[in-house]
Amino acid sequence: MQPREYVSPDGLLKFLVICPDGDLTMGFDGCPWHTHGSTLADLSGLSETEATERLVTDLITSVSVITVQRIGGKITDAWISADPAGDLAGYRQYGELTETIEFRRWDGTQVEVRTDHAS
Repeated sequence: MQPREYVSPDGLLKFLVICPDGDLTMGFDGCPWHTHGSTLADLSGLSETEATERLVTDLITSVSVITVQRIGGKITDAWISADPAGDLAGYRQYGELTETIEFRRWDGTQVEVRTDHAS
């Protein structure tokens, strides 16, 4: 698979699909979170390419919810969330004083996430 780069319409996020040494890897540029085609294939039962295409399509068509973490106003991580309520609960329990978390879609639409977990 050829390396690909996707930039969100508001320019805030860049999502990369790369294949160093045959290892299909994808994630947001400058952020530690990433995933691998083999992981997606194992979870979905699809081939690595099909599972990657599904993830990318869901991302860029704004189906997926993206969690964006900032510390001191700077993005320090972003990931495609499998559990936004769990992300919010974890932030409320472990977040730093200068840390914020937000939920959005690729097109920039903000997502309101609710959790029953006490803060």
